[in-house]
Amino acid sequence: MRRFALYTFVISLLWLGFVCAISFIEAPLKFQAPGVELKHALSIGRLVFHSLNRIEWICCAFSWFLMLRIKIVRARGSMVVLSLITTILAFQTWVLLPALDVRALHIMAGETMAATWHHQAYLVVEVVKALALGVLAASQIQAFARAVLSE
Repeated sequence: MRRFALYTFVISLLWLGFVCAISFIEAPLKFQAPGVELKHALSIGRLVFHSLNRIEWICCAFSWFLMLRIKIVRARGSMVVLSLITTILAFQTWVLLPALDVRALHIMAGETMAATWHHQAYLVVEVVKALALGVLAASQIQAFARAVLSE
């Protein structure tokens, strides 16, 4: 039982690591790299963010499976936090990413596009998601520690 409880916070921390590495490090740096044209950076960004999105859905599914399956990792509020994270991920997947894709494709085709709210919204919800993943992992670590100490 403890072994499965361990996996819940490992998944949350791994997920948080992916989000921080891609969204807050890789994405901004690729646009600052010397010699990288905007259309190439956008092409790479689309590929990377779609891959990240798939990985996030896998982490989300495992997190829900383990949380619903193992009672000791259901710390107070953890289901609410995971619900918030899932809602943010759904919003990113079905609202923000498609809009950003269309914009990137137009820019890559040489068109000039007016600024939209999608980038700012993506950044805001990405920060909220990262904070929520940190809170979720912390509550899972505490639940695991309580379970270990009670045995």
